[in-house]
Amino acid sequence: MQRRVAVTGLGVISAIGHNRSEFWQSLTAGRPGIGPLEAVDPALLRFSNGAEVRNYAPAQYFNEKELSLLDRFVQFA
Repeated sequence: MQRRVAVTGLGVISAIGHNRSEFWQSLTAGRPGIGPLEAVDPALLRFSNGAEVRNYAPAQYFNEKELSLLDRFVQFA
């Protein structure tokens, strides 16, 4: 059985960019996404550095009702 698929867009939200353009520029420039963690208290963790998505504003991508249902990690999926 053959199924057709339509790709309606490409995107990325990562530690090195919030969209495809930012991501590609950081990637080609060799900029790392790893740095000191800010979203959690580093004293609670074994390591104080990680690849964290900084300056992420979930309201740009989801409405208020969706945000009340979605954990941060699900928003990135």
